[in-house]
Amino acid sequence: MRVMKDSLKEVVRLDINLSQLQRNVDKVFKLLKPGVQFMAVVKGDAYGHGLAPIGIALEGFGCHSLGVVRISEATALRSAGIKIPIAMLAPIMPIQVEEAVKLNLTMMVDNESIAYELNECGKKYNKTMKIHIKVNTGLNRFGVEPAEVSEFIKNIQNKYKSLVIEGIYTHFRDPEFNRDFTNKQIAIFNEVLEKLEKEGIRPTLAHAAATGGIIMNPEAQYDMVRCGILLYGEEYLKDKKVLPKGVLPLTTFTGQVIKINEVQEGQPIGYGDRHIAARKCRIAVIAGGYGDGVSRGWKQILINGQKVPILNYAMDCIEADITDVAGDVQEYDEAVFVGQKGNECITWEDVCYGLHSEVDEQLQRITCRVQRNYFYEE
Repeated sequence: MRVMKDSLKEVVRLDINLSQLQRNVDKVFKLLKPGVQFMAVVKGDAYGHGLAPIGIALEGFGCHSLGVVRISEATALRSAGIKIPIAMLAPIMPIQVEEAVKLNLTMMVDNESIAYELNECGKKYNKTMKIHIKVNTGLNRFGVEPAEVSEFIKNIQNKYKSLVIEGIYTHFRDPEFNRDFTNKQIAIFNEVLEKLEKEGIRPTLAHAAATGGIIMNPEAQYDMVRCGILLYGEEYLKDKKVLPKGVLPLTTFTGQVIKINEVQEGQPIGYGDRHIAARKCRIAVIAGGYGDGVSRGWKQILINGQKVPILNYAMDCIEADITDVAGDVQEYDEAVFVGQKGNECITWEDVCYGLHSEVDEQLQRITCRVQRNYFYEE
């Protein structure tokens, strides 16, 4: 592998394969109809993969824009040199408007008060702000009600000359499991678009499909898609394989064996009385604990290419039973929390379903002290 930058090798690492990211992006592009734009969603620290390095890579891979939900995320991307449009997909506070204008963000708007603030600040800096109007078709989180969209757009156009309505969009509630409800959302959105078309005020970019919609509802690609966890190659539905062939995970999450102990029958292993040895056993203490994102309840880890049970947890390490591991386990051997070693593999799905968690949630629990190594394959 070719690592993007030299750095001290830490005892807990997340290796991130940018060549696989590019393959995933290419696969998604092939799913899109000609002319459909590709917004790569990088909120939540790029789903735990690292905001700036992933954003830089995605810009280089030809994505048309990046989607975020926090001003701090947009600031970090612009500071990293990102030039392509950055869309804010959630509401902001009035106190944040000036920063949004300075960063040249594309803003989600679903109420007139924020439109007023954006317009006033746009005038102050002699800038025209692009906005996307969000329509509530059933998620009931953000958005203008469908019957009010036409008048809302006309009001913005008439009153706020520093704003340009570039886009209009909605968000599906449950495309993977509730096809009927998604079809109703699509029908509602289509009715809105048809009305705006007749009135000559349809924005240039309409979008609705995020990861689930891209896969399940290709008819809803419109002018743009918003691609989130699909980019990162993680299956996110329990016991289902929904991702296109060749879309694969980017990450390998590893620690290192830092101590091997012989523990006698009846002795405790780690904090408390969570585990008392039922036999004489060999215990590997492995760097990587809940201070790194290894949640209590993580079931297994790979050592010597074999799955071994995790017995106890601490902030900085876990303890695993290696008594039955074939081959010699030594201090400073690598241990794999997520990834493949030999013929065995532990996926994020394996981890999350054992924790009763979700993949996108658990990925974002990897903490900042875990060293990220970004690389392209040779």
